[in-house]
Amino acid sequence: MTETASDLTWHPIPPSSATCKVHLIQAGGIHIPYDLVMLPGCDQPQDPSESKPSDGKRKTFHAPNYAFLIEHTATGTQYMFDLGIRRDLENLPPLIRDNVLSIFKCEPKSPGEVLRAHGSPEQQPEKIKAVIFSHMHFDHVGDGAKGGFENAELWIGPTTCTYARPGYPVDPKAPTLSDMLPVDGSRKIVESYIPDEVLREAADERAGQVAQGMIEGKYAAVGLKKPEWIRLGAFERAYDVFGDGSAYLVDAPGHSAGHQMMLVRTTSGPTEQDSSFVLFGGDCFHHVDILKEPKRTARPPYAKAGMHINPEQAVDTMMRTREFARKAYVWVIGAHDATVGEGIVPGAREIEGLVEMNAWQQKGWKKACQAQAHM
Repeated sequence: MTETASDLTWHPIPPSSATCKVHLIQAGGIHIPYDLVMLPGCDQPQDPSESKPSDGKRKTFHAPNYAFLIEHTATGTQYMFDLGIRRDLENLPPLIRDNVLSIFKCEPKSPGEVLRAHGSPEQQPEKIKAVIFSHMHFDHVGDGAKGGFENAELWIGPTTCTYARPGYPVDPKAPTLSDMLPVDGSRKIVESYIPDEVLREAADERAGQVAQGMIEGKYAAVGLKKPEWIRLGAFERAYDVFGDGSAYLVDAPGHSAGHQMMLVRTTSGPTEQDSSFVLFGGDCFHHVDILKEPKRTARPPYAKAGMHINPEQAVDTMMRTREFARKAYVWVIGAHDATVGEGIVPGAREIEGLVEMNAWQQKGWKKACQAQAHM
């Protein structure tokens, strides 16, 4: 059931002294049409000419593509959250190559190459235990965790395989590649699972999708993880990734099948307010103005098209995310939020190397971003 913003209850983040070290990597950029993202006002219809301007030049904005290197401090184990866009765009599925790239101009950059150039010996692609995908869109999965990441496990959100399998070329019209989630057992693939009874109680359309996917053979060589889901902040479902309160994966539906976010504790204190966190927002929002006012999200009937598979569920997820953004001790970073780079390195179109994020509060980076966004 969707709650209004005023109805949202804040469920305290469990206390913990455990933290993770976080580095931001800018994995290139992408040009996104405004009309696919924003309405002129809350639930205010778009001018139809925006998507088909008379001069043929669709108005776009340049957005970064962020990935994150995460070190579980207690063990030193390294993880990646998202991998940006693959360099060899010609090897994308034909559906994406022929229909999407003409709309979204891409500037790919490999996180693996950034790690090789700037990372320590322990931060190399071969040392990554798992790649955690926010979802399986082409601008987040890179080359499918190859290019040095072949040893890494692949961790995906609820119902991902119902979208990402069987992939191209098995399905000629698929938006993903078959070898991204191989069925031969050559990669360890872990998809988190929400019981159908929980989804049915919430009137969530995802109920029954995994069971149907199993019947269709979409779950070969996939381990279904059944975590202990808890309420966290404004969200109904999240789980403790490492078992010590240092990081949580958050069920964040609406944008695409399996969409998930990650809340990471960057410093610890005696209370929630004395700790600090970064929330990797994935594609929850594509422009900071939407996080400020989720009902400006482009979606039918106010716009011809939009960015989300379930627009109203996506708006609900944005409202819940906004509650985190309103906390001084949480920095919400969307994968395409241009204000983040401006806040860290003013005037820079692209951030180079690895940027350690744990001291973000002391450095005033969130406040600088808010100044950019007039929040």
